[in-house]
Parts: sequence; structure tokens; C-alpha cells
Amino acid sequence: MTLSQDQIESIRKEALRLGFAACGFTPLREFTEEKKLLRQWLNDGYHGEMSFMAHHLDKRTNPALLQEGFRSAIVVLMNYFPKNLPAGEKIPKVSKYALGQDYHQVMKARLCRLRDFINNEIGPIQGRCFVDSAPVYETGLAVDAGLGWKGKNTLLINKDYGSYVFIGEILSNIELKNDSTIAADHCGNCTRCVNACPTGALKPHFLDAQKCISYLTIERKSMTQPEYDTSPWIYGCDICQDVCPWNRKIQPTAFDAFLPKPFLLSANISEWENLSEPAFETLFDDSPLLRTGLNRIKRNLTAVRYKNEKGH
Repeated sequence: MTLSQDQIESIRKEALRLGFAACGFTPLREFTEEKKLLRQWLNDGYHGEMSFMAHHLDKRTNPALLQEGFRSAIVVLMNYFPKNLPAGEKIPKVSKYALGQDYHQVMKARLCRLRDFINNEIGPIQGRCFVDSAPVYETGLAVDAGLGWKGKNTLLINKDYGSYVFIGEILSNIELKNDSTIAADHCGNCTRCVNACPTGALKPHFLDAQKCISYLTIERKSMTQPEYDTSPWIYGCDICQDVCPWNRKIQPTAFDAFLPKPFLLSANISEWENLSEPAFETLFDDSPLLRTGLNRIKRNLTAVRYKNEKGH
């Protein structure tokens, strides 16, 4: 099926009605240069313990291989910048994307409703919804769809919503012309994200995951203390986003699902340390924190307590 311009605008209008911040369209292509860079990045071991990054390399860089018949992507963004943030210097920090409900569930449900709209109002398609749930090069698809550019912090940056956005896509058999306007790179000479990274994990458009605080606090499974100081973060890190000029004036999300859980707004180190496994599972049963687990979060708390006790 080939979409008319009116049908494309109808889908975009429905996506915005469903609460997505932006919606773009792009035919699928193989990311050949990115594949070379990713293979070298993996060979050099910059992915650390994230062995899954080496799986399905061909599919990761050529989304048409995910399913026979896939021709294009409808790409959407969802703003998750929270309305409220934890107050107090000694409150352990959690990345903004994980303060509320798990975005995989929140976003995918609406993305599937968009697919249903296409099936019911425009025509039947073969389509699958993805939200960070398969080896899909989402940032590349979003750039191709004209939704932003890849910043020096390696994240997608949108002119209206900065980098505090989730990316999702419907891959389908819809035929599209390659007429998307690729957004120019508006980072310019700015290197604030690179300069602010406390572990030196960032270079322009390059991340050494083994040094990244997000990796060290979420993906790293070892229970030993890392070589790099991760305090005050116990889950993820937002430093390279917080300093980005494109995130200065963004509006908070309208989704109540992303409102911070009250515990995360006020819990101190002792409250975290005294948290039992059953209580943790009850508090975070719909949260990204559940996947990392309480044991690793308490491991991360050790660095926070040490730094606070030293008065640093």
C-alpha cells in the first residue's frame, strides 16, 4: 500500500491526538556506515557486559530484515520530562526516564492504537510496534524521519522537545517516497555534554559505555564497586542531558504515567537501604527499576553513602 499525502497527514494528526510529541515517516534503508562503526565499537569492547548489543547486528542496522515485507517506518516521539523533581542534595538520584511508569508499556499501548487507526481508517497493513523491544536502530530511523539529529551525547535531539523523548516506531509494508527533510545538526561547536561527563565516557558522537554512569548503575551486573564514581546516581544518569542547551525550555510531559513516584521524590539513603525486597517489588512493579533489581541498586547506594559521609 502506498500512502497519499492526505493519508500521511491523517496518521500524523492521529499520532498527535494520542499524545505523541511528534510523528515522522521514512522508507527503510540499511545503515551501512553505522554498521561499520558499531562493529568496531563492539570489537573494541566499549559495550562492556551488554552482550546483547552484539546480537543480530545485521537486523540492528537494517530494519527491513526484521520481517519480510517491511518497507517503511512511522516514527513517533513521546516527551517524558517530569513535572516534579526530587528536592535535596542528599537524595539518591534516579534518571528522569525511570521516575514514573515503564515507558515500554505506556508508549507501546498508544503506538498499537495508532496502528489500529491505520488498519481501520486507511487500509490493512502488515505492521509491528516497537519501543526499545527489538534490535532496531531507533535513533537512525528518527533522524531519517526528520524528527531531530543525533547529538554529541549520542542521543536524539529534537528542536522542540530536546532529548527527553522516547522513540517508538511502526515498521510495516507501507510504501513511502524518500522525501523526509533530514534535520540539520544544531549542536554547532557546543561540547557541554562532553565536558560535563564526570567519568570521561563521552566524546563527540561517541560513548564508552564502560565509563558511563547509566551503564555502571543499570547494566553492569558485577556487585563490586566500579572504578568510576557514580554518586549521587543509583539508577541511570542525566548529566549530559541536563547541561544541553536544547533542554533549557522544554515543557513537562502531559502524561500522568510519567509523574515521579512519591518515594523517588523524597527517599533518603537510609530509606533505600531499609527497603525490603517485597516492598521494592510493590513500589516498582510497573517501573524500569524492577529489571535492575534491589540488590544492584543497593550496591550503587554504597558509593552515595561513602561520598556523603566524606562530605564531598
